[in-house]
Amino acid sequence: MLTNQAAAAGLDNDTSWTALYEEEADVHGDYVTEVRNAVEYGLNDPRDSAEMACVAAEVADASVKALLSEWSLYNPAGRCDRRLRAPGPASQQRRRPDRACARGRPDRRAREAELPAPAGPGQPANLADALATLQKVANTVNGLVDRHASTTVRALHAAPSTAVLPDNAHETVVAAATLLAKQCDQKVTLNRRHPDETYEDDGSGFGCGCDVTIAAGAEEFNFHRGDSEWVLTRESDGREEPGGVTAFSTWATLSSTLKTAHPQQLVDDILGVVAADRT
Repeated sequence: MLTNQAAAAGLDNDTSWTALYEEEADVHGDYVTEVRNAVEYGLNDPRDSAEMACVAAEVADASVKALLSEWSLYNPAGRCDRRLRAPGPASQQRRRPDRACARGRPDRRAREAELPAPAGPGQPANLADALATLQKVANTVNGLVDRHASTTVRALHAAPSTAVLPDNAHETVVAAATLLAKQCDQKVTLNRRHPDETYEDDGSGFGCGCDVTIAAGAEEFNFHRGDSEWVLTRESDGREEPGGVTAFSTWATLSSTLKTAHPQQLVDDILGVVAADRT
């Protein structure tokens, strides 16, 4: 049950906030699929428990690292990425201590062995003490999630997008060229290979054929969409081949691979590469 006092678009009191990220996991499924396959296959022995616990710890750490990026909340496809950021880690924090405690509850463990009594003063902590500590942590985390997660998710879900963002690779190239022309102190040229309105995404990892050249002193850089990545080549690294084609064996791969990457993120990368080359 959602506990917010105010309504938000797309959510009501019958909507589980955890369902938002669970539905999105069906779309962003590369990592999720591996875990779901393991669950479907069966998690039945201590090794499975240990492996899943290690996965949970790695994911928690990776989530924090991912959120440290200034572009981590960029929502290129207009979907629920912004609301996904809150329930995912919140739910993870809620479930991990809960389930750890569940493994050690007396009614479960009684089938294997009797739990010892809590250690007395001056005695080493034992399993009962460890489970009591886990339960205390679980109660603290659960209380925070119950009070804040739903409200946070509602606010993120209802927040309108104010940025005009690209819908495809061609629009990304054009937008990046516009920003480069304003922010780069060198000559920037957008090389159009087709009219804007004629581009149709063919579903491949490549772009539309348009590119951007940056004349930086005696060097020239070229920004374009490569094979499922954004790349920046340096003209002096090119090798002339028969037919007038220039081939490159080295190039700079930019930080985002999305066709609809935020243009400013790409421009920051480009300017960084150009500046490093000139020093």
